[in-house]
Amino acid sequence: MNAQPTTIEKAEEWKGWVVFIFLAFAWGGSFILIKKGLLFFAPPDVGAFHIFLSALAFLPIFFLFRIPFPKGRVGLITLVVLTGNGIPAFLYALAQTRLGSAVTGVLNSLTPIFAMIIGILFFKTPFKKYYLVGLLLGCAGIGILMAGEQDWRISSYVVFILLATLCYGISANMVKYYCQDIHPIAITAIGFTVMGTASAMILIAEGTFPKMITAEAWKISMPALLTLALVCTVLSNILFYWLIQRTTAVFGSAIAYAIPCMALVWGSLDGETITWFQIAGFGFIIAAIYSLHRR
Repeated sequence: MNAQPTTIEKAEEWKGWVVFIFLAFAWGGSFILIKKGLLFFAPPDVGAFHIFLSALAFLPIFFLFRIPFPKGRVGLITLVVLTGNGIPAFLYALAQTRLGSAVTGVLNSLTPIFAMIIGILFFKTPFKKYYLVGLLLGCAGIGILMAGEQDWRISSYVVFILLATLCYGISANMVKYYCQDIHPIAITAIGFTVMGTASAMILIAEGTFPKMITAEAWKISMPALLTLALVCTVLSNILFYWLIQRTTAVFGSAIAYAIPCMALVWGSLDGETITWFQIAGFGFIIAAIYSLHRR
């Protein structure tokens, strides 16, 4: 006979779902924010500024909450954040010079597939039947979304998104199996500080800092990049690492299935049309998320 979940377990599950929904909305809107950033800045500038701003925001948070410093783990943390944020930030900026926000959101949904494959191959993640069911439902939802996408263009820039989702899958597994005892704020603050230094050097080399203070930059791109860094990166990454530590890498990465749906919502608010293909795809993706979260 299965034991009934306690009140604390139920509360933790609800917290997990609230965080899940918030992350889906935040990351679903990140593609439009990147697109608006590219209206004024070049792709390397968007990626570097994204990381640099995030690093500046993480440092005071780290010291304000007096988070214990994980001695001897800086290299691991840097690798986690590099694969989970640093490399993808540049890859997405490059990809969206040719690919639309909706297409990018759909491709981003490959993340749980990479998380599951990498987990099984390299992290001894046990294979469970409902993982396969969830992933198949997710793939079906993605296929329906792609079938209804009018501006879908197969090009070499798709490779950038595939590499980014591979990085996400690697990072999610490293957090689950190697960072359970590290505070989520410590992971993000230390990792982004290391990457922020490198990003600052890129911005200096590109001569980007003077452009940031111009009226045109603030009118076109700076508000979007600030939101991208502070909400979609700083706050969202702390919550994401918290979520993975309390659930599974596969469930955490399943947010990528909800992201295209939220990207469609943000797109409609930005004047894009929602089709029946997108609504049907949304239904399959919700079913996939439920399947992946089964205990």
